Amino acid sequence: MLVIAGALTVPLSGCASTINPDDAAKSVAAIVSRQTKFTPTDITCPSGVPAEVGVEFDCAFTGPEGKEYTAHVKVTKVQDGEAEFYVVSGPR
Repeated sequence: MLVIAGALTVPLSGCASTINPDDAAKSVAAIVSRQTKFTPTDITCPSGVPAEVGVEFDCAFTGPEGKEYTAHVKVTKVQDGEAEFYVVSGPR
């Protein structure tokens, strides 16, 4: 079982103030790798997520032994074109 929690920061997409799904996926990969020493694969995060404090969304990824995991992400701060997240991840 893989359960992690941590914080990360990603740049926002253009002037629409949405979370860039590719940057969110890279950040989820970084935090999972840093805390577990496992590099997740097939990470997908939704597009069109507003960059507003309190907004929550889920990213999916493949973890150890090919099992499916979810990274639950909550926006905790938005400032100067970047969003800070709190992430909790575990098996689906």
